[in-house]
Amino acid sequence: MTDPTQPPPEFPKGHRPQVFSDPAIDQLYDGYVILGTELAVAFDRIDTLERLLQERLGMSRAEIDAYKPNEVVEAERQARRADLAQRLLRPFREFRDDRITRGSRRR
Repeated sequence: MTDPTQPPPEFPKGHRPQVFSDPAIDQLYDGYVILGTELAVAFDRIDTLERLLQERLGMSRAEIDAYKPNEVVEAERQARRADLAQRLLRPFREFRDDRITRGSRRR
């Protein structure tokens, strides 16, 4: 019998089933599902914060929607978006760079 206080294994044992004919599509699908899950969690958190602002401070969602960030806030947001894009696109760049490197070796 397993100990219920132990956390579940970080990586399940055994072979992962392949759903699509190309394993790369499986990886892309996994990433898509992960992003969707993270986005759903972020939306729930934003909704919670907006409801708390409305309940505790009387701030309406219209006021939140009308918020215009100043230059400092906009710069911080732009940097965060750029960092996210870099991290999300890194596997694709690495794949492309690997293909380019392999292609240049063949010549």
